[in-house]
Amino acid sequence: MQLKEAYLDRVLGELQELSSRVSALKGRFAKQKVSVKLEHYWELAYVRTRFTEFRRRVEALEDAEDRELERFQEAVEAAWKDLIHAMETLLAALP
Repeated sequence: MQLKEAYLDRVLGELQELSSRVSALKGRFAKQKVSVKLEHYWELAYVRTRFTEFRRRVEALEDAEDRELERFQEAVEAAWKDLIHAMETLLAALP
């Protein structure tokens, strides 16, 4: 159980940091011209979807039994990688 708690503490810290990064991304996106917003709207929607998925998987991890811990950790890590990649892609595309 301690392993799960330590992992959750780390992931929840990452989630808080990520929340601020997503807020900054949304702020940067809001300052863009309408044409840029339209061009990258779906990428922002994808980031939001990935963020929601990451949070959902973290919540599932919180409720996971010890025997399921490894499977849930893998799901969290995969969602994290998808989210970070989506954010970096969008940030790189914005002028």
